[in-house]
Amino acid sequence: MSCKENFKRMAEVALNEAVGERGELENSPKQEAGINEGQGTVGEEEEKKKQKRGGRGQIKQKKKTVPQKVTIAKIPRAKKKYVTRVCGLATFEIDLKEAQRFFAQKFSCGASVTGEDEIIIQGDFTDDIIDVIQEKWPEVDDDSIEDLGEVKK
Repeated sequence: MSCKENFKRMAEVALNEAVGERGELENSPKQEAGINEGQGTVGEEEEKKKQKRGGRGQIKQKKKTVPQKVTIAKIPRAKKKYVTRVCGLATFEIDLKEAQRFFAQKFSCGASVTGEDEIIIQGDFTDDIIDVIQEKWPEVDDDSIEDLGEVKK
């Protein structure tokens, strides 16, 4: 018997075992084991928890409720040069890429998105940026904007 014939025979046997009495594929492992619904055992619950295939299991993490707060900080760069860091715009569901482009155009400077929720603007714009954020995005109120002042990187 050749390898092809052996493989075909094994495939047919596996298909016949998988097909139920009505000619449908069985979906439930309970039917194969002959366990009626409602008669679960402790061993069955452990089997459900147990991982079936290789690899790391997916652990669902709870979403952290981050307080909606925008923080603005001035970070020294070299001598008398500064960059302005804006964090927390993503908590208000503001597109960071769009905000970065807006800041760069408004202040005529370089701006970039760094990290998950951080925009770096080249220059000291801490005073102006509070008014600009409230103008552009009215959902960000004055109480939720915090100016940290000069901060070390």
